[in-house]
Amino acid sequence: MKRIFALSLTAVLLLSSAVFAEDFDFESLFGDDLFMEIEESTSTTAVEDALLVNEGIEVGGQYHFNVNGSRTYMESLDPSDAFSANLGGQIFLDARPNPDFRVFAKTSLNYNTNFSEDQQEEQDKDQKQVSLRLTELFSDFHHNNQVYFRAGKQNVNWGVGYFFSPADVINVGRIDPTDPDADREGPVALKAHYPIASNNYYLYLLFDGVEKFSDLAVAPKLEYVMGKSEIGLGGFYQTDKVPRVMATISSTVGSFSVFGEGVVSFGSDKSFVEETVPSQENPFGYKLVERDDTIFQVTVGGRRSYTDPDGRFNFSGALQYFYNGEGYTDQEMLKDFRLNEMALGYFFGQKQLSLSDFSFTGRHYVGAMVGWSDMFNSKLSTSALWLANLSDGSGQLTASLSLPALSSIKPSVGVTRSYGEEGTEFGLLGPTTTVFAKVTIGSGSF
Repeated sequence: MKRIFALSLTAVLLLSSAVFAEDFDFESLFGDDLFMEIEESTSTTAVEDALLVNEGIEVGGQYHFNVNGSRTYMESLDPSDAFSANLGGQIFLDARPNPDFRVFAKTSLNYNTNFSEDQQEEQDKDQKQVSLRLTELFSDFHHNNQVYFRAGKQNVNWGVGYFFSPADVINVGRIDPTDPDADREGPVALKAHYPIASNNYYLYLLFDGVEKFSDLAVAPKLEYVMGKSEIGLGGFYQTDKVPRVMATISSTVGSFSVFGEGVVSFGSDKSFVEETVPSQENPFGYKLVERDDTIFQVTVGGRRSYTDPDGRFNFSGALQYFYNGEGYTDQEMLKDFRLNEMALGYFFGQKQLSLSDFSFTGRHYVGAMVGWSDMFNSKLSTSALWLANLSDGSGQLTASLSLPALSSIKPSVGVTRSYGEEGTEFGLLGPTTTVFAKVTIGSGSF
């Protein structure tokens, strides 16, 4: 009934309008200005420029809160428990007032609370750490749309490796092999980028730790595209550091993504431990030495992803080998030094060695990862990670299982097994097994 009434009312109005139009003089009401010619505007904005302009400031980021518990088993020792809560996130600001200028900033805030039943003093049972870190702060601009500049603290894609990247000679942070997808801290730099067709030419001026003009570091890099492959060539020079030259290649072989890096350094920035004859001045029989010989580092690897048409098998995997020319040839001496160092605290106690001096002490490493997400179209996902120092026979294997989420609560469980003789890189205190559980609560991006 309502539909019939509406159609009837519409018909009456249309007929009335037609009759009214025959007797009414529109021109007498509006004069001669009813229809006016409008000149076409000559000020147009290119589509690509309009897409590059943000009205206001774009804000986004991510938030995370997780709770972790673990129990560690070691030979001849009672199990030890640990509990921790981690709260934090990142926020970024992206402003592009015009197509020629952009400013980007990103900060990270983390709050960690760690508890351990083995801590003796009451004030140490609640250890709280709050860290606020500027991750990125830079501006983008260009010259005649030919040379593009980025100035400020910035993340840099320099190497192509997944677990290991010796060619990444300019980032402040290094890849964490246990979390290779995490962001790395970049340098404060001025980057100039000159693209020609599909090839790219870069020049970096690095300002970290610079106190005078001669402290500036220079790092040029070239990228050439040849068919399905991209080849990179670069170098690094700074007055008080050893110079380096590097080469990278990334390509595809069938359904595999493959990559490789090679680095030649003329000396090392690390200090090295060497065994010597004990004396009254040096009763422990170790000394620190520097290396000024030519050092080679090479890595090769590949990645592969596969998803079947029904989505039941979503696999991903990676495998990488790393030859580290900065590693020690005498692993037995190194094992003895680590054990003596733990007992005596001589070198580290006097801060003659840093943690970077004592990382990646082997010559041969391997990393492997395999993951299976949404297993059989379920809400279960699993992954396994293996890292090994082939030189001293130590390694670490981690397997984890992500359980179905309850609203925004996502639990996971896993186990980590570290193996190797005492004094080795991964088996410093002997073989250990850690069982852990993690619950992520209300985390996400915005």
